[in-house]
Amino acid sequence: MKRGAIAPGNQLPSENMLADQFKISRHTVRKALDDLEHEGLIYREQGRGTFCAYPAAAKGQTVAVVTTYISEYIFPAVIRGIEEVLSAAGCLLLLASTGNAKSKEATCLENLLQQKIAGLIIEPTQSARENENLAYYRELENRGIPYLMLHAYYPELDPAYIIQDDEKGGYLVTQHLIRLGHRRIAGLFKADDLQGVKRRAGYLKALQEHGIEPVPALIGAYETEELYSYPDQFARKILKETPPPTAMVCYNDQVALFVLEALREKGVKVPEEFSLISFDDSSLAVASEVKLSGIKHPKVTMGRQAARLILDMIKDKTYKPRFVFQPELILRASCGKNHGLKRRK
Repeated sequence: MKRGAIAPGNQLPSENMLADQFKISRHTVRKALDDLEHEGLIYREQGRGTFCAYPAAAKGQTVAVVTTYISEYIFPAVIRGIEEVLSAAGCLLLLASTGNAKSKEATCLENLLQQKIAGLIIEPTQSARENENLAYYRELENRGIPYLMLHAYYPELDPAYIIQDDEKGGYLVTQHLIRLGHRRIAGLFKADDLQGVKRRAGYLKALQEHGIEPVPALIGAYETEELYSYPDQFARKILKETPPPTAMVCYNDQVALFVLEALREKGVKVPEEFSLISFDDSSLAVASEVKLSGIKHPKVTMGRQAARLILDMIKDKTYKPRFVFQPELILRASCGKNHGLKRRK
């Protein structure tokens, strides 16, 4: 490790593998690992294993983390993953949120520029809209403060980022519905975040590649402030179409539950009459009587990887990673074969 043969953040072999490799007992291996941990050369993550520690240069420094939300939805798990790795590296964590508002993003960045931070992990605010805060990011660059964008990125900046392949995810969920025989497939996407734009693009690509003409009336778009009203309104509206859709791709699990409630109130059974598929595989995906199929969000794993990347960026200011998680489709009970759906008034 001191020679750099094992990079910081890389996982060490298991105790059994080390014992076999060096022909020693597990007790001896465990004692050696305890000594290395005491020296600060390794750190352990419960349930995951042992990792090479980051250099002392990172210890005691502050890494800021700015997300759109902190205590809601998938964000606690992502932040927990970040905190695990930063804590093991001896870094301090400074946490803030924007509420997905540009003005709050500006305030957060302005405050951070007045403090001594070694690096920043930040989730862009309304990433599909014009960026009003580019000057703050330029100032971070001028000061040599590395920043890593989470979930999306501002293309004007050409930044380091860690994201999911949202377009591919949108394609996969739509393709799954098509394979079940659905042709009238609605889509409901977030319009002011890049994730929603890309998921919509994947949805449209799947329809077009399978010879299905997109129907504008079946494609909905909502803004951040419309989360608690638009999904319900949209679901009720499309049920009046002639013929109505038999399936819907939802931007995330929050949206899917609002749609599910609207369908229930209209007497539409899921998945017998209508299929729903979503994104994130959050706790909400299994919170109702209908367990949602959808694309899994890496959550804690993404948080850990983001923390490792920013530590690498602090060490090497020229390093600009672009990390993309590939989508994983989780199938549960919210999708079924197309049996047709009668129009609701």
